[in-house]
Amino acid sequence: MPVDLSLEGSSTSDLVIAVSPAAELQSCLHALAEPEHHLELHAWIARTRRSLSEPLSRDLTRFAPLWARRRCRFLMPFAVPADASLSTEFARVQELPADRFLVAAAHTIHGGSIDPLAVVDQPDRFVHECESRSFSRGELARELVRDAAAFKASLIDVLRRCEREFFDDEWARIAGRLRDDASTMRKVAARVPLAEAIASVSPVATVRRGGASVRFDKLQMLEVPTAGRRIVLVPSLHGTPHVVVRGDTGFPVVVQYPVARATASPLSVSVARRRLAVLADDARLALCRHLVNEAITTSDLALRTGMSAPQVSRHLSRLRDAELLTTERSGRQSFHRLDTQKLMQLGPELLRALVR
Repeated sequence: MPVDLSLEGSSTSDLVIAVSPAAELQSCLHALAEPEHHLELHAWIARTRRSLSEPLSRDLTRFAPLWARRRCRFLMPFAVPADASLSTEFARVQELPADRFLVAAAHTIHGGSIDPLAVVDQPDRFVHECESRSFSRGELARELVRDAAAFKASLIDVLRRCEREFFDDEWARIAGRLRDDASTMRKVAARVPLAEAIASVSPVATVRRGGASVRFDKLQMLEVPTAGRRIVLVPSLHGTPHVVVRGDTGFPVVVQYPVARATASPLSVSVARRRLAVLADDARLALCRHLVNEAITTSDLALRTGMSAPQVSRHLSRLRDAELLTTERSGRQSFHRLDTQKLMQLGPELLRALVR
């Protein structure tokens, strides 16, 4: 299911590439709330969790529905200039009109599709729907509709405590790398068409319809028109492997992309599914038990397993097609071995493909 950015009516002049400390802080908070999505960050997550004061840890759990599944739109750039300090971004949230803040927060807490007017006109129904999704969503929704101004003030206080307790040091460590990536992306955007520039931020993005749209391979199905709107690309280190695409009405379109892009193409869901199907066969699995320990010839595998040489060859061909087998020639003989690195990466890579 894809997210399509419809670029008709947009041009490169509408593209902004910006570093956002508030968006990066939100990525940090998402990683702390959903550590299983972020295998590369486990050491940082464990270290940061240990450093948190008990009151802040409790408050992050309380506000977790704002960034665990769906990200807060108001913690991503929505004003010009997009490159701003964390204090400036917090001030912008503070100054956000009450109705826009209420609807944006409600959408994130709910986590699904809701009618913006229902939050204002039918707050009890909104709270009930959030409760049906989870107890924590229901509690936060009740707090929001009871007093949105107090909710905002409490949230900003929590975010400022995050800044003091861990993010200030973390931002000092990573800001240079994010700015370097943003600078590189600006150079790319200056020499290629708009669609190619946007698609270049992620291997899960493809240019479609001759450059009239960019498609992101995401779990949700959404079409985002960009005409008359800014398109903001935001690099992230703590957001890996997620590509976050937001097209909320009344805000610029935002694509937050991971900086830590591997030089090799990441595993797609279709490739992972094909490899799992190949390994599901009992005969091939029996061969793998031999191939994982040492390099073996086809004839030796046939002797060990009781299969005929042609049968072994067919199974080896399937493993090779799935890129799970390596073969080296020595004289007249070919020695086969399971690619254990790819086999070990299959689980983590599948997880990354699913949450990307």
